[in-house]
Amino acid sequence: MRKNTKAYQIIRIRKIMLVIIIAFTVFMSVSLFSNKADAETNREVYTYYTSYEIQPGDTLWTIADQFMGPDFTDKEDFIDNIKSINHLGTDDITAGKHLVIEYTSFEEL
Repeated sequence: MRKNTKAYQIIRIRKIMLVIIIAFTVFMSVSLFSNKADAETNREVYTYYTSYEIQPGDTLWTIADQFMGPDFTDKEDFIDNIKSINHLGTDDITAGKHLVIEYTSFEEL
């Protein structure tokens, strides 16, 4: 009977150690990933403006693919920003015309 009690104690200790190791691993993972996210959000974002000549076949969506920076996560918001800056009422654009594009970068020019 004593052997069973000792075996149960060993199993119990191993379970406790496993829970501690899992908890420590989760804690360290959360700490590392949150530090990386904090570092990314603490970076300075620079805003610039450029003039872009619309090319044949361009759409606001393809232009957004070229210029969308780190402060925009939604392409529709970026396109709305282009439309607002350029006083566009629709998504229609014409090749040869120019657009003012606001873009951002983590790098200072």
